[in-house]
Amino acid sequence: MSFTEPLFLVYVVACAALNSRVPARFRAGFLLLASYIFYFTWSIPAAGLLAGLTILAYVTARKVDQERAGDKHGLAWLGIATVIFLVACLAAFKIALLTPSHGIAGLVMPLGISYYTFKLISYVLEVHWGKLPAETDFINFASYVAFFPQIVAGPIQRPGDFLAQLPAKPQSATAAWSRIAWGFAKKLVIADNLAPIVNAIYSHVSGLHGLPLLLGFYVFPLQLYADFSGLTDIAIGVGRLFGITGPENFNRPYTRTSVSEFWRYWHMSLTTWLQDYVFVPLRMATREAGNLGLVISLTAMMVAIGLWHGVSVGFLVFGLLNAAYLSVDALTGRRRGKFFKKNPRWNTAGNWLGWLLTFHLVLLSEVFWRAPRFSDALVFLGSMWRGIGSSTPLFENLIDSTGARALLVGLVGYLIMELGERYRPDLWIRDVYFSGPRWVRWSFTSAGVVIGTLCVALLIAHAGAKKSPFLYEIF
Repeated sequence: MSFTEPLFLVYVVACAALNSRVPARFRAGFLLLASYIFYFTWSIPAAGLLAGLTILAYVTARKVDQERAGDKHGLAWLGIATVIFLVACLAAFKIALLTPSHGIAGLVMPLGISYYTFKLISYVLEVHWGKLPAETDFINFASYVAFFPQIVAGPIQRPGDFLAQLPAKPQSATAAWSRIAWGFAKKLVIADNLAPIVNAIYSHVSGLHGLPLLLGFYVFPLQLYADFSGLTDIAIGVGRLFGITGPENFNRPYTRTSVSEFWRYWHMSLTTWLQDYVFVPLRMATREAGNLGLVISLTAMMVAIGLWHGVSVGFLVFGLLNAAYLSVDALTGRRRGKFFKKNPRWNTAGNWLGWLLTFHLVLLSEVFWRAPRFSDALVFLGSMWRGIGSSTPLFENLIDSTGARALLVGLVGYLIMELGERYRPDLWIRDVYFSGPRWVRWSFTSAGVVIGTLCVALLIAHAGAKKSPFLYEIF
């Protein structure tokens, strides 16, 4: 059951309606049941793996907590051993995808294994470090791990944050459904209209040069952001229907003026997770090495981000490039700060130049993220400026087959999305709605019904078209 199937919305509506009738003490159990039913629609064997790893983490944390309470240290190794096993399990599935038959991944490639494994690791580490008491209620813990809106592609919610919200009380349906509709609009109107031309360009890299490759260079990042942030919006909105407030995952990252800021606002739940559990421990261990230790810590974190997406040369280069960007940013930050403090008249120009440079550096690394092979990325970048003013029959055929109209709709939709996320009409509309007269409330309500109806109609129409899964469903 994919998020883009009409059946998913039917399932969400049915589960939300039932959840509102379930007594508070049984809601965690209902969330667990709903999550596993959703997971069964993908793979029953993979659901067995999810249950097994959940039991392992639960038992480990309980043992570690009981050992600490008894002031003993015989099981101090158990938490670390479990974390190593979870990492090895995740790595095994990632590496298995490299084999021709996909090995164990071909048998039960688990949906969202990257996300729920990170949840389990953070939980075990938090208990091992004494920052979080072990959860005694297995149902509560299992519902946290398997919570179905987040299991496909996050966001990665910390255990303490989720468990503190149980028993969950359903939140405003208006706020929840508006976030869900926003996410579907990003996916169906923007990402899916940009996808055909992007796929066509990256599938014919060797036969193109100049303008077509430049188009792919600039359009793919827009597709990626609309697709992934749209998936996150849907997950957050559905979570709110069940009373769970999930962490935000994006905050207009392509408008940031440094690579450090970009990663602070892109896939925030992943980057903060890796910062807390990879970068900070490494930085503490290498602090005596000074700047070299800083570079090593940043490189380890960014390589982990790259290989988390997949074990390939392209993802490795993606991680190394961003590690280099962040290292230069960190090592020169103090000098840049002093310069702009002494020369405040350059602040505006510096911000614009910082944005322009950051935007293009990030886009450069994303070519290695998107290209089917590392060699394709090199050909792409090498041919991008060759024959810039000319076109080719192949590109004209690609435009004809993918549709210039779809490209235009996607680009205009992205512009509207950027404006919407900058000025947040949902906030001022909410204020006007609750403080305005009745006719204003009825107007907004009617508009919401119309927009919601159009979204459902678009989703139904989309169901009959060629399936376009979310880009991050495969991770």
